[in-house]
Amino acid sequence: MRAFAVDSFGSTGSVHEVPVPKPGEGEVLVRVHAAGVNVMDPIYTGGYIKDYMEHRFPLVPGIDLSGAVEAIGSGVSGFAPGDEVYGVSAKPFVGEGTFAEYAAAPISGLARKPAALSHTEAAALPHAALTALAAVDAADPQPGQVVLLVGAAGGVGSIASQLASQRGAKVVAVTSAASAGHAKSLGAEETVDYNAGEAAEQIKARYPDGVDALIDLHSDADAFAKYGSLVRKGGMAVTTRGPAGAAAPEIEKRGVRFASANRATPDRLTEITEAVDGGRLHVPPLKTFPLDHASEAIAEIAGGHVRGKLVIDLD
Repeated sequence: MRAFAVDSFGSTGSVHEVPVPKPGEGEVLVRVHAAGVNVMDPIYTGGYIKDYMEHRFPLVPGIDLSGAVEAIGSGVSGFAPGDEVYGVSAKPFVGEGTFAEYAAAPISGLARKPAALSHTEAAALPHAALTALAAVDAADPQPGQVVLLVGAAGGVGSIASQLASQRGAKVVAVTSAASAGHAKSLGAEETVDYNAGEAAEQIKARYPDGVDALIDLHSDADAFAKYGSLVRKGGMAVTTRGPAGAAAPEIEKRGVRFASANRATPDRLTEITEAVDGGRLHVPPLKTFPLDHASEAIAEIAGGHVRGKLVIDLD
């Protein structure tokens, strides 16, 4: 089968011919129609967490997938060949990812694909939506509260904005002027242009008494501390980025609660499916790449400031 892979950390990578994987116990073989691109992909291919997880070469990146079950491994129930599925390939090692025509994926990370979506659209959701769910759950916005959302235009932010606004919160999105319309179309009530001056100062001027919660999907520790200073006492500051956690002690000194949000467990994909099929959750704008151009997608997401989601189209 064709798969995009790198042969060494930091290399550009290319399409390889590799064996079709065999589904192990608790796994299904999925014919991948589309694979979402996530911030972890350049981290994997760059070797940034090689000391924390096993990496196997040639290293095929990719977490998200949408496709059809081709075969089932031992101990699998609830799925059969032909079923359309989407989800995350949650393996204990890196290297047998979803940027490939076939992927052997644990059923613990899969769910039925939303009927309303194409495979390309569905592949954009799993990792981003589960991360957004975790972040919004941690912030726990209540009706009428003000939630400051940093990184609102990306895949996770586009979904977090919808989820928070559906809980009755007022979402104030920090984004560029070019992405303001995008942010408002997906739940933000107000936007702050980070190119129009210090964003924290703009927000402080609008909300001198502070905001109720912060969901920050983008900042390093210093910037997270600045945004965290805008949260009123008793409020919640949430980050999805590990390095930003270094600012937690400074934030908590002010009586603001801190939470680090990781991806929610894949069993919650059923919630995402129901929200999509019920018309309550919309897929962010997509930019697609053929498998031959996967290196370009990885480079683009590594550069940051992606609007919506990047997806590898394998059809």
